[in-house]
Amino acid sequence: MKASAGTVQTINNNGRIALRWTYQGRRFKLSVGLPFRPESIKAVAGRIAQIEKDIAYGELDTTLAKYKPQAVGVTVTPKVPSLQELWDKYTEFRSPSLSPNTLIKVYGAVAADLERCPYGLDNPAGVRDWLVQKHPPDFAKRIMTRINACTRWAVQSGLIPTNPFVGMAASITIPKGERGGDEIDPFTLDERAAIIAGFESSPYYRHYAPLVRFLFLTGCRPGEALALEWGHITDGAIHFQQASVIAKANTIKPGLKTQSNRKFPINRQLQELLDNIPRVNKLVFPSPTGRIIDWTNFRARAWVTVLKNAGIRFRKPYQTRHTFITEALRRGLSVQDVAKLVGNSPQVIYQHYAGASRELVVPEL
Repeated sequence: MKASAGTVQTINNNGRIALRWTYQGRRFKLSVGLPFRPESIKAVAGRIAQIEKDIAYGELDTTLAKYKPQAVGVTVTPKVPSLQELWDKYTEFRSPSLSPNTLIKVYGAVAADLERCPYGLDNPAGVRDWLVQKHPPDFAKRIMTRINACTRWAVQSGLIPTNPFVGMAASITIPKGERGGDEIDPFTLDERAAIIAGFESSPYYRHYAPLVRFLFLTGCRPGEALALEWGHITDGAIHFQQASVIAKANTIKPGLKTQSNRKFPINRQLQELLDNIPRVNKLVFPSPTGRIIDWTNFRARAWVTVLKNAGIRFRKPYQTRHTFITEALRRGLSVQDVAKLVGNSPQVIYQHYAGASRELVVPEL
């Protein structure tokens, strides 16, 4: 409805209050900055009265400076950023001191979770519980720790008044049997067999069974397996010479973590495995769509699901490497030979594996 001359009309301007009126044949519009809600409309009633009075007396400030919120004591409530927006700002703030891998693998993964999470700053417990449902407890706890760091920074930066995530990470309890940190915690041979069988029988994840078996049989790093090509398998050996950058989808870099290349002899088990993989892609272990496997997605979905269904205590897939090294030492391979097979130094094998790979027996003296 058209307002009569001298009357200020309150309108909804994209969810915010705006005032509109006509004066001496000109149309004026003033954005107040408050949300379009009844209580906010009441808050600007005095300003509307002032404008109408000035119109009536022919004293309207046509620059509108007199009627803007800061000029009339009307407090404009700033828009509170969403949790996702805060994380984006925090990532931008931290990015100069972070590596590209960390930005993508760590900060990008948190951003993806926050985009999917239906909760935000107003429901920190909801965010926590949603993360615990989507991830293993230790992983969810790390995400909550990072979110708390973000919101603590946001308070210090004046973006939010208080930090609603204080103590939320500490409230996530990690069952003793599910602590899957970076420590060496190999699978038993029975667990290894159950995991492989779980992938082979899964209607959703059987595609990954050859990869999982390969990891257990070679002890290679996941990135080395994901980047392995059929052209790298010659003369009865696997020549590891490149690796997938797990933090960057579909990215391969030449060379390995500690060396430029590594030769791994093919035994009967490995040969049978390789003979049963269709050679339809240059990659030995492509994704179902023929690309490099998204390791983060594999670990969060396929790996977690198969271990849970098999009733196996959660450990990271990297424990396949620890399992191979531990079993190789138990079977009598020398530390030097194991180090050569997996691309570690003998010192690392001695320090982290050799002492735990066998039981010590005190001789009778």
